[in-house]
Amino acid sequence: MSNVKRRSQFSSVLHRFAKNKLAVVGVIIFFVMAFGALTADIFFDYKLQALDQNAKDKFLPPSREHIFGTDHYGRDLFVRIVYGGRISLIVGFFTAGFGLIFGTIIGASAGYFGGKVDNILMRIMDIFLAIPAMLLAICIVAALGGGLFNLLLANGIANVPRYSRIVRGHVMGLKNSEFIEAARASGANDKRIIFKHIIPNALGQLIVQATLTMAMAILSVASLSFVGLGINPPTPEWGSMLSTGKEFMRTHPNQIVIPGLAIMMAVLSFNLIGDGLRDALDPRLKN
Repeated sequence: MSNVKRRSQFSSVLHRFAKNKLAVVGVIIFFVMAFGALTADIFFDYKLQALDQNAKDKFLPPSREHIFGTDHYGRDLFVRIVYGGRISLIVGFFTAGFGLIFGTIIGASAGYFGGKVDNILMRIMDIFLAIPAMLLAICIVAALGGGLFNLLLANGIANVPRYSRIVRGHVMGLKNSEFIEAARASGANDKRIIFKHIIPNALGQLIVQATLTMAMAILSVASLSFVGLGINPPTPEWGSMLSTGKEFMRTHPNQIVIPGLAIMMAVLSFNLIGDGLRDALDPRLKN
C-alpha cells in the first residue's frame, strides 16, 4: 500500500510539474546542455577545435563549419561553448551536492539536539551567512588559488549555511511530532530518527534549493573566471571567454554575446526548473 501511495504522490507531482510549460522549457534547455557536455568528445576534437591556435582562421563569421564563428585565436566558438558547459555543470552539481550533504548534517544535528550544539553550529553558520556568498567564494579562491577543485570547494562551502537553515527549521518543527515519539518508543536511535523520519520530510524544499544553487554556482564560477580567479585560459569556460571577448566587443560582438547567452540560458533553465518544482511540491497548489 505504501509503495502504491508513493507512486501516486510521485505521479501527482510529475503531472503538476509537466503542466508548467516554463518548467518544461527549463528541462529541455538543461537536457540539451547536458547532452552536449556529455557527448562532446564523440563529436568534437577538444585539442584541435577548442585549444589549438590557428591565426589564419581568426574571427571567422558564423558558417556551416563554425556555427558561432571563431575567436581571436581561430578556435571554434561553438565547440568552446559546449566544453564550457561541461565545467559549469560539474560546478553546479558539486556545489549543490556539497551544500546538501554538509548542510543537512549540520542543520539536522543543530535542530534535533538543540541547546549548546544548536547554538555553536548555528553561530558558525551565521558567521558564514554574514558574508555574501560571492565574497566568501572570492576569499577562499584567493587564499587557495584558482583551478577547478578550489572553485568547487569555494562554491560548496559558501552554500552550506542555506541548506543547514532549511533542515534545522524542519527538524525543529518535527522532532516533537507524534510519529517521532512513536519511533523513539519503538527503540529507534537518534541517527535513524533523523535520517529515516525527519529529513525525508524536508526533501521537497532541499530539491528546490538544489536547483537554485546550481544556477547561482554557474553565475559564481563565471564571475570568478571573469576576474581571473577561476578557470584560466585556454581552458574553455564561459566567464573567461567573456573576459577575453570584451576586448573585441565593438568589432566582433559575438565574442561576448555568445558566452553571455550561454550563461543566461543555463541560469534560466535551473531557475525555471526550481520554480516548477516548488509549485509541484507545494501541497497547497494541488488543485
